[in-house]
Formats: sequence, C-alpha cells, structure tokens
Amino acid sequence: MVQEYEVIVVGGGPAGLSAGIFIARQKTSCLLISKDLGGQMNLIPKLENYPGMMMSSGPLLAKTLESQFLAFNGEMIYDTVTMIEEAEEGMKVKTNRSEYITKAIVLAPGKVPNSLGVENESTLSNKGVHYCTKCDAPFYQGRVTATVGVGGYLLESGILLSRMASKVYLIYKGGTLGGDKEMIASIEKKENVQLVPQSSVKSISGTNNLQSVTVVDNSGKETTLQVDGLFIEMGSKINLDFVKHLVKINSKGEIEISEGGKTSHPAIFAAGDATSIPYKQIVAACAGGANAGLSAFNYIERLKGRPGIRADWKKTIGDTVFHY
Repeated sequence: MVQEYEVIVVGGGPAGLSAGIFIARQKTSCLLISKDLGGQMNLIPKLENYPGMMMSSGPLLAKTLESQFLAFNGEMIYDTVTMIEEAEEGMKVKTNRSEYITKAIVLAPGKVPNSLGVENESTLSNKGVHYCTKCDAPFYQGRVTATVGVGGYLLESGILLSRMASKVYLIYKGGTLGGDKEMIASIEKKENVQLVPQSSVKSISGTNNLQSVTVVDNSGKETTLQVDGLFIEMGSKINLDFVKHLVKINSKGEIEISEGGKTSHPAIFAAGDATSIPYKQIVAACAGGANAGLSAFNYIERLKGRPGIRADWKKTIGDTVFHY
C-alpha cells in the first residue's frame, strides 16, 4: 500500500528542515526525504554567521533542526527521490526504495560543490580544504592560503581571502583571468595575491591538517606551495532531473521561485540553494524554507476550503491567545 502524506519535503539541509518544522507545527502530516542530514552544513566545522549561534558547527545545527522537526511529529527517511509525477490523488513521489502520494511538495535538494578529485581531498575536508570562501575565509586571518577555481567564483574567492590572509595563491588553468574586468583589476593590485596561471592542483598533503599543495603548470613543472588553507571554487551542481518536467528551471539550472517559495507548479514549492535566491547562506535557506513550508500548508488548507494562515502559530495561555 502506497503511503500518503499531506506534504513531502525533498532535502534535509537547512531549507528542507526549516520547511518541515513549519509544516509539522501545524499538525500536518509531513515526510522529509533526504540522502543525508544537513547537506552542505556538514562542510562547516565552525558556524559564526548564523544569528544567535556563535562558534557552533553546521552538523550541530542540522541535528538541532532535525530534533525540532521530529518533536512536532514530522517523519524523516534517508532515501533518494528519483521521480515526481502527477497523479489522480495529487503528486506521486518515487524513491529508490518506495513510492508516496502527497498533495504538496517542498523542494530543497540543495547543491553539491564540484571537487578537484585529487587524493586526500575528502580526508582533509574541513581540515584546511574548503568549498565556501564566504563561509570559512574568516578562519584564515593572517595565514597563508590558496584558491583554485573558475571565472567569477575564483575572483570573488581571491578578493575575500586577500582581505584576511597574509598571502593568497590564485591558481587557474588559463593564461589570463576570466570574468569581471573590475574584479580582475582589483586582484592584480593586491600585494598579497600571487597569480599562478596555466596551472592545476596535482595533489594536496598533510597529516591532521592541510600542509601543502602541489601544482603543475602546462609545461609539466611542479611546484609545492606551503599553505594553511585551500579553497576550491569550481562551482556546484544541482540535480533536478527528477522534477525538471514539472517546474521552471532558469539558465543557471536553478528552480525559479516567486514570493513564498512558489514555483511554476501550483502544488510544488521550493527553497534553498537549488532556487534562484541570490544569497546562498544558511540563514537565507532557513528563511526560504519557512516561507515555502507555510505556502505548502496554506495550499493544503485551500484544498480543504479553508483560508490558510499568515502567522505560523498561536497558543492560548489562560484567557490570552498569543500569535508567534
């Protein structure tokens, strides 16, 4: 027998977990399907820029959000969504192991950073190897860093690191930098930035933490750079093959959303890094998840002939009703 839920959330990162919290709080049956818990939050060993939490970590925040979701009787399974289709009863969600029927869906699959694919990369992740300069550059004040990437990702990474690190190696395959001319001019004026053109990272090494990066240029010459941190800014990928036939996708491969996390499909809402929001930050993902979750709940309410809500919660204490 196919299990039915009023809302299914796809993705267990900050956007998906936040959406689940705001749906489950309304005593709405909600299933969250994810390959893992936390998504890209697991790449963050120290979390400084999430309001109200100093020096926490991404995994700890993920666990906290999961506990909140489950406390409101939300359900969560670890699986991979392979296809979403329309059905007479609403929407059919197929996974590797099962099928589900739902009236509304919140998409929050997030994105996955592209890796270099070199030995020790995964071992040294969060131990000197990072995939988000915006997130982790502040931990390298006065230290030696390197960044490797493409286009605007690399330029932005180099500029951010130059404001904090004592030295920055900017590694790129081309003979010249590509991207915004003003950003390139700014990079070239930085005294603490050393350009490493026509080169790629061959290997990285370190015991408990990253210690060095070996680069090879187009002639085959190898150079070892002693660094404290390596920032990989090769862009990211978003897998939307399972739903791209139902929602509008922009030229960047992101889900187009409007106010409240609405997509081009009336029963599908979306939030987080897989959407067209400009700022890919945890706090923005959580806010988007809350919006999409409330929109999904209101969609369910309208199907029942009810008006929906604007405030997410109310509680009666004595003779007073408090709205939160």
